Amino acid sequence: MIDDVDRQLTSWVAEVVPGATVTLDGPDPGTTADVGLHLFELSDLPPARGVEQPPLQVLLGYLVTTWGADTAAAHKRLGDLLFAALQDSDYEVKFPADTAFWNAADVPPRPSFVLTVPLRQSVGPPPAPPVLSPLRLLAVGSHTLEGVVLGPGDVTIADAFVEIPALELSTRADTRGRFRFAAVPAGATALQLRVSAKAQEFPFTVDSSAPQPVTLKLDLAKG
Repeated sequence: MIDDVDRQLTSWVAEVVPGATVTLDGPDPGTTADVGLHLFELSDLPPARGVEQPPLQVLLGYLVTTWGADTAAAHKRLGDLLFAALQDSDYEVKFPADTAFWNAADVPPRPSFVLTVPLRQSVGPPPAPPVLSPLRLLAVGSHTLEGVVLGPGDVTIADAFVEIPALELSTRADTRGRFRFAAVPAGATALQLRVSAKAQEFPFTVDSSAPQPVTLKLDLAKG
């Protein structure tokens, strides 16, 4: 779980600062890496409202620092990362208020900021009751379910997490907000979907027999 976020942020750094090397270790004056992503803190994130089984969730705080023999170049990398984070609605930025961490790490204070990222773990459905009657197997056909996740102004929401909890199916929307489930039961006209995006969760009921792609529009003001 946390290692997935490590990889996500490492990829994000590579997009913002192409060619930069990244270390996940704590600040070290002897590092040869260009950018440090140090898991600095974990904090509580209240569960989403209006969801029957909200996922377990916390906030991960990564201390972002930059290094290098060329101080000006290191400062440029830090500025590029800072403003990229401020423009990304999936991330929040905080600024350390004191030098306690640096004193504890026995490292001279450096320019830095804390990047907070939500981490969620879905809670599975309760155990099914025991089967007391003979098992009957019925053949059920299937078909694909495709859709798009939109926000206010019909702006597409990239990387939204889309689930069909009852079928234990999940996927992520692409950069255009599009998602696809390869197989859902053909007879299931009303499917309960759940979308996680922008640190919020949104339930939807979808008629899988309706023309596709289906549109899931998020009301971010109510989240």
